[in-house]
Amino acid sequence: MKLNDSGSTPLHLAAAAGSCEIVELLLSSGAYVDALHLGGTALHSAARDGRDDIVKVLLDHHADAGADVDGNCKETPLIIAAISGSTEILKCLVLAGADANVPDSLGRAPIEIAARSGRREDVEILFPVTSRIPNVRDWSVDGIIRHVKSVRPVKKAMLTSAKSKAHEAFKNGNYYLAARIYKEAMALDPGNATLLSNRSLCWLRLGDAKNALNDAQACSMMRPGWPKASYRQGTALMLLKDYEKACDAFLDGLKLELGNVELEDGLRQALESLKIYCSSPGQD
Repeated sequence: MKLNDSGSTPLHLAAAAGSCEIVELLLSSGAYVDALHLGGTALHSAARDGRDDIVKVLLDHHADAGADVDGNCKETPLIIAAISGSTEILKCLVLAGADANVPDSLGRAPIEIAARSGRREDVEILFPVTSRIPNVRDWSVDGIIRHVKSVRPVKKAMLTSAKSKAHEAFKNGNYYLAARIYKEAMALDPGNATLLSNRSLCWLRLGDAKNALNDAQACSMMRPGWPKASYRQGTALMLLKDYEKACDAFLDGLKLELGNVELEDGLRQALESLKIYCSSPGQD
């Protein structure tokens, strides 16, 4: 059963909400455990949110640990867990038979992602189930960690490639894929506020106001005094219909860059929406 344009089922929504009891109830009532939507399966959602309890329930009901390698999400739950550093989820997926050799959109195996972030325990979990990577001379846990830390020029090239792929995905209207690639790019360049701003825009195009606002606020903290971050916040707040706070965000941006057309238009729309809202029946 599809509930919205993204194809989310009750199981997806329950997993995203972190409701273990409802996930269990739905599965016991016959819900299809591997149903797909724009973000992949419910297992993708649980892995993305770091919910190891829900991951365990889904796997107990025979969720595909490899979950849609070639489908909507373009990344496996194992890759998601490696990026986010969810060690317990990583263990569960490996035990369930997840393929540790499927790379992300940048060509990195999960073990390389974990090693790049310095998560030795995760590397140790993945090592026995990962095929030898030809360009890693010392095929050991320490050798892999040393290798990924010695390839800074490669990291720069990967970042450039990620930005290009994200831009192409966005241009083609595949906003979810673009958001996922921006996440991978941020793992390569964690302090890049532009990547956060771009991902916020992806969430906006998907109608996901909550994630758009979270990224915009994080962007503002990372790069204080950047008008674009204020604009992203204002736009996300408009989508949330919080017109008063949207006005504040656009005003904050205009204080930083007087005459910015985007911010002026945003403020005008926010004020008009606030006026309509305040004059509607039942409002003080």
